[in-house]
Amino acid sequence: MTTTKLTNWKLCAPLALPRAGCAVGVTGGRLLVAGGTYWVGEKKFWDARVDAYDAATDRWHSLAPLPKPWGDAAAVAVGDAFYILGGGAEGVAQKDVHCHERGAWSVVARMALPEPRRSSAAVVLDGSIYLLGGLTGTGSDFASATNSLWTARPGEAWQVRAPMPGPARFTASVGAVGGRLLVVGGCTPEGGKVRNLDEILAYDPRRDQWTTLGRLPFPLRGACGLVIGEHLLVIGGYTDRFLTQIISVDPQTGQTQIAGELPTGLADTRFHILGREVIGVTGENGIKMRYPDTIVARLD
Repeated sequence: MTTTKLTNWKLCAPLALPRAGCAVGVTGGRLLVAGGTYWVGEKKFWDARVDAYDAATDRWHSLAPLPKPWGDAAAVAVGDAFYILGGGAEGVAQKDVHCHERGAWSVVARMALPEPRRSSAAVVLDGSIYLLGGLTGTGSDFASATNSLWTARPGEAWQVRAPMPGPARFTASVGAVGGRLLVVGGCTPEGGKVRNLDEILAYDPRRDQWTTLGRLPFPLRGACGLVIGEHLLVIGGYTDRFLTQIISVDPQTGQTQIAGELPTGLADTRFHILGREVIGVTGENGIKMRYPDTIVARLD
């Protein structure tokens, strides 16, 4: 089992407003960060701002804001369109799908979710968007967790597919590799709190079937899934602490190995490939803390 290792991270320009629960994706050669949350003392705020990172100049630029403050949403980029799927602000989850294209935001009414969702995971495979799990209520209504799987082509209505096996889950790591979806970890409600999960699941969209590939070395939630080559990297996350480990998952066998380390423990940080670099932005580096820096590792 061979995999890319991410070790030599450098710190780059910080966000003007550090936050977590953001929608993040790459489009038009830039990394977009939309919405998100931050804390002032004991009060949580949602924000509408949108920032774009230019890796060539190591600079952040402000773009047109979202129509209203928003966070806890899944996001994907398909071509030049950047979709924010569900999410919301203070209160219950929403069904809205926002799209950023040609410098402007719109709500795609035809793509409204079948039910409200927040803290879901999303991935693109063969031009179709897949949305997995999440919460139907508020961000602390863990009992509203689901194991649903929906799919849609951009601009079209959603179709219901076979749900994920096992417990309902949210904040899982996902990736599309080898024609299948991989879903790793996450958490499920238990006794009014949450229990972290360690399953590695695989979904075959042609057969609409799930299998269990294996297990992580330890249960975790809030990690980011990133496909590099033929492996899924599970980056950071949270157990009872914020993790620095990067775990590589073999999509055929479910075997895992350590594939690098972050400069600090992070959860809910989003990692994307831009050119020959892996760029990590946003997230938490402590309870009610927001990570300000942009971290970059070169792909050699």
